Amino acid sequence: MGGTASLIALSAGCLSGDEDEGSPSDDGTSDPEDTENDDLPDALAGYETHAFQSPDRTTSPSAELLQDRSAADDWLSLRESPPESLTGFVEDTDFETSVLVKLEAGAPDPCHEMHLESIGIDESEENDDSLALRAAVEETADEKEACATQETTVGRLVRATFESEPLSKLSVSIRDRHGQSHGIATASQSVSESTSGNDGGTDNATDSDSDSE
Repeated sequence: MGGTASLIALSAGCLSGDEDEGSPSDDGTSDPEDTENDDLPDALAGYETHAFQSPDRTTSPSAELLQDRSAADDWLSLRESPPESLTGFVEDTDFETSVLVKLEAGAPDPCHEMHLESIGIDESEENDDSLALRAAVEETADEKEACATQETTVGRLVRATFESEPLSKLSVSIRDRHGQSHGIATASQSVSESTSGNDGGTDNATDSDSDSE
C-alpha cells in the first residue's frame, strides 16, 4: 500500500471493560469506553468505543465510515429501537473533528462481543492516510456461564477524534468467530474486502498484544 502503519496495540482487557461489558445489557449494548490516549499517533487526539448487538444474522464482517451527522443518523434509523446510550454516543460526536466507524460481524450467541485490538494511522507517501483499526469477535462468558445458542450480530462503534481535519479513508481488519481475518478498505463511497487465513489481516495491520480466545 506504499505507506507505513502507525498503530497502538491495545492490551487484553483494555477495551473489554471486564466490569462494565462482561455481561451485555438487555438491549445488547454496553456503556461507552473511555480510553487512555498517551500513546496515540500525533494525528489522533483520542477515541472512544461503544459495543452493541443485534438479533439479525450477519454473513460476513463489515465496516462503515460515518463521516457526518446525516450518515450517522441514517445508520441509527435502520436499528430497531436503539437504546439511549447508543443514540447519545452518536449525538455527542462532533463531526468537525471526529468520525464514527461501525464494525460488525456474526456470532453464535449473545455472549460474544466485537473487541477493538488496535487503532492508528496507516500513513501514505501520497499524503492520503487512512484510519486503521483491528478488531476481533471474542467470547465474553466465563466457563461457568451458560449461553443459549442464538445467531447474533455483534458490533462496536468507534469514535476517532483528530487533531485537525478527520481522515476520509478507512482500513480495517476483523477476525471473525472462526479466526479468519477479513480486510476491509473504504474510500469515500467505495468498499473493498479481502479475506485471509487465521493469522492474516490487512496489509497495514501490526501484531497486537491481545490474545484471542
